Amino acid sequence: MSQKTYILVLITLLAAAVVVNSAAFRGSTYEQLDLMVDVRHEIVSEYVEVPDEKKMVDAAVRAMVESLGDPYTVYIAPEEMAMFDKAIRGTFFGIGAEIDIHENFLRIVTPLEDSPAWKAGVLAGDIVLEIDGKSTEGITSAEAISQLTGEEGTPVTIKVRHVTGKEATITIKRGRIVVPTVKGAWRKDDGHWDYMLDEKNKIGLIRLTQFTEDTTDRMRSAIDELQKQGVKGVILDLRFDPGGLLDAAVNVSDMFLGGGKTIVSIRGRTQRDRNFTSTDDASDIKDLPMIVMINESSASASEIVSGALKDNNRAIVLGTRSFGKGSVQQVKMLEANHAALKITNALYYLPSGRNIHRKDDSKVWGVDPNDGFFVPMTNDEMLTMLESRREISLAGDVKPGAAVTVSPKWIVDTYKDGQLAAAVEAMTGKIKTGDWPKVGKAAGEVMAQANELDRLQKARAELATRLEEIDNRIEKIQKGE
Repeated sequence: MSQKTYILVLITLLAAAVVVNSAAFRGSTYEQLDLMVDVRHEIVSEYVEVPDEKKMVDAAVRAMVESLGDPYTVYIAPEEMAMFDKAIRGTFFGIGAEIDIHENFLRIVTPLEDSPAWKAGVLAGDIVLEIDGKSTEGITSAEAISQLTGEEGTPVTIKVRHVTGKEATITIKRGRIVVPTVKGAWRKDDGHWDYMLDEKNKIGLIRLTQFTEDTTDRMRSAIDELQKQGVKGVILDLRFDPGGLLDAAVNVSDMFLGGGKTIVSIRGRTQRDRNFTSTDDASDIKDLPMIVMINESSASASEIVSGALKDNNRAIVLGTRSFGKGSVQQVKMLEANHAALKITNALYYLPSGRNIHRKDDSKVWGVDPNDGFFVPMTNDEMLTMLESRREISLAGDVKPGAAVTVSPKWIVDTYKDGQLAAAVEAMTGKIKTGDWPKVGKAAGEVMAQANELDRLQKARAELATRLEEIDNRIEKIQKGE
């Protein structure tokens, strides 16, 4: 056999193999589609009553999406589009909370600070068992948005189970969701935020509640104000921040980093990889000692900022491991029925290469505090702190008098906030000695405890859900339903 003939035969065999494999793939896919067609045909032809074919298709589509096990990939039916668009734009009346679906129930990732939900006592991690007396089991995100939003001033009653296991029924009056995204330590006499927490040691405090279109400009204004007051160290509080816009997260990170530093990378199966790096913008703020505070409700954009500053050795991260929401969604319009699919098509990666996103089997996710700066708070401590902050906020966040000396003890006594107290202690030590004093636990010790706690909380939640189902069944039987 000549060389040319051999090459021709080889090419022919390869082409045949590709055709066979392609045909096998098509056959497998078509067989599955044929199964759906066959089942539909039998139901339409033989079922005892005339079925609602639109409802059947809708259920099939939702089942396909739910099979992914991703609460952030969502099918939005035509009748849900208007409400979804309002939620995306933020021009709506509702309770003001970041939500997701967890264990087939609605969950509050975190209530937005100053929102109706926050003022009514809704807590991060709450499982919403009922909305206006109707169970949320099997609810979709779009359905939840539809039920929780409504006319301004109208009430909605939810039954929640706190992370402590205790249940509560909370009535919330819907309101316009306009939440300031950049806050300080307290209010000045003129109502504007004062970002200087500790006048004596010149420690600034900036609290971000969300990452929105105006966050970058508001952050720059806060930093400018602190610099005019001679700030020597900055604490950036990202606790309970559910995230928001990627551009805002990149811009905020850029404010504190020198040029050419990796901030975050986006990688997907079909998406082109994208890397975001800091600009060479000289600023005094980029040399100041910095602490970033995070907790279990710091998600998405919060994780990008805290991860970028930690991995680039720009800031100490203090608190507990973050939430683990590191996926990117894109809304795809479906021409067939004017619906849409919000689909996860990429994941966020920190400069170290760590994947932020948490799955059910993940052992590593999100952002961890630095070793020696793990400062956990129990559920009861967190509840007390949130109640104290809520009371102070409702009173107007008034700045304390000149006679008050801001210290870790004063913060614990006034705000019941052990994490902020630890941050102030660490920053004071850094300013005075040039070294960071360890104010928390070692990573290994805390992560072992955190993993065991997470396992036990999941087990408790599953038992509580099962008990709720049994109670509902008993009630229905007793009513003769």
